[in-house]
Amino acid sequence: MEVQFRQHRVALREGETVLAGLLRQGLPVRYSCRAGSCHACLMRASDGRVPAEAQKGLKADLVRQGFFLPCRCIPEEPLRIDQFEADPPVASLPVIETFMLAEDIRCIRLPADRAVDPLPGQHIGIVGPDGHPRRYSVASLPRRDGHLELHVRKVPGGRVSGWLVDDLRAGDRLDVLPPGGAMVHDRDAMDGALLLVATGTGLAPMIPILREALAGPETRPVWLLHGAQGPEGLYADAWLRTLDATHPLFHYRACCSRQGHSKGCFPGRVTDWLMQYWPSLGTPSVRVAGRPGMVEAVVEFCRRQVDGASLDVLADPFHPHGELPPVAGDRGGQGRRAPPPDPELWARLGNGRILREVLRDFYDLAFEDERLGPYFAGVTRQRLREKQYSFLRSLMLGRRDYMGQRPRNAHHWMVISDDLFDYRIRLLEGCMRDHGLTDEWIGRWHVYEAFFRADIVKAEPLPRQVGGREVVQQGTEEARLEDGGVCDGCGRIIECGERVRFHLRLGAVYCLACSRRDPSGDTGRDGSAV
Repeated sequence: MEVQFRQHRVALREGETVLAGLLRQGLPVRYSCRAGSCHACLMRASDGRVPAEAQKGLKADLVRQGFFLPCRCIPEEPLRIDQFEADPPVASLPVIETFMLAEDIRCIRLPADRAVDPLPGQHIGIVGPDGHPRRYSVASLPRRDGHLELHVRKVPGGRVSGWLVDDLRAGDRLDVLPPGGAMVHDRDAMDGALLLVATGTGLAPMIPILREALAGPETRPVWLLHGAQGPEGLYADAWLRTLDATHPLFHYRACCSRQGHSKGCFPGRVTDWLMQYWPSLGTPSVRVAGRPGMVEAVVEFCRRQVDGASLDVLADPFHPHGELPPVAGDRGGQGRRAPPPDPELWARLGNGRILREVLRDFYDLAFEDERLGPYFAGVTRQRLREKQYSFLRSLMLGRRDYMGQRPRNAHHWMVISDDLFDYRIRLLEGCMRDHGLTDEWIGRWHVYEAFFRADIVKAEPLPRQVGGREVVQQGTEEARLEDGGVCDGCGRIIECGERVRFHLRLGAVYCLACSRRDPSGDTGRDGSAV
């Protein structure tokens, strides 16, 4: 079967996927997991019928437009195809005004723009000075207000949040990405009361949801819980209290978890309030945003209360995106220095015992997970646990004894989205909680996860870097395998230190016996079989 990709015609072998055929010819296509999980390879067929199997999991509007996953496509008739390109910034908008809402939270307003039209509850992307986007929830109704409003909290050491809070001025321009996010509020689909739960700047997406809910003719009550450590974190307290006093359907409750700072507030976390007052709410629709641990706890609590019944709940966990400043310690990706050692965290992890247990459970889940599993093809589970354990130990104790690849090179070929990275974090966080770690210790562990996020999350593969220079990703080369693995040809376990042939573009590893049998049909730069 033949497919035409731009000006190239490729004859596929029997049972070969479109992606495999294009890669076999060395064509420049974007891909990552090669199993339909990441959707990085998404393509569009302009001519020819795509098998239904290649469109499973895609939104209906994409299917109608002919988009498909070439990694799952074995065509039954000729196709004319092209690569789907990721969305570039859709607008460059000037800053209208900027002012402080609290000591560490700045309000930034941009003009409304047709290309950036978020629904209540959604966020937009802001391209930072490092070229990487960060997502911030929209706290306004742009069509009604005429502007996009963002509430940006300055994360300690965060490059983008620090830039937005400290350096941005009126008149500066920001490159903006299209809106996104699953917490899209549809008031017409609601039945009963509405419960909004937020901590910190998780309040931002709740404001347009609240305003739209109260603007309609409905007579449903709306509850809003806003949690912070102390009153200084309740940055919209005055406005919300006024709205509570003047609108009969709205009920605002401020929650302060720090002892001695609860005057006029509920003395505890938002989850404590829910445990005490849930029966008075009935079965509300729930929207929750803020710190990931809080979001997870609230969603879990609400689902327990309905005891298997249907619950309308949408959530947006705010995972940290900031990068830490240079400090003493091992170098991370791209010349940045890793976070400082945390021997107290190491001690809390049983001097490594609990760390091993968490990683054991996490990789058991990840290897079987539909979204994460494809990224671990050809890797032994135990070897990966040991590798991650050694890496985290070196960071937490400040040692220089980790000899494996740094995250940027280890993940250079993987296309990983913010959503997939967050999904992985949620799985890992669940394993941490199963082993008794509290929010404090989980947060200290996440410092390391957040720091290397910029090296792992990306829209397209990156070249490997060796000695500060990029390595060309073509052909193969022979190398000594430093981490052990599995031969992609015969499935045999390859021991640490064994010599292999490594496909620079595909990332496939073959033992020398298989490479002489030419398992893939490709040849390396020196003419030898891959």
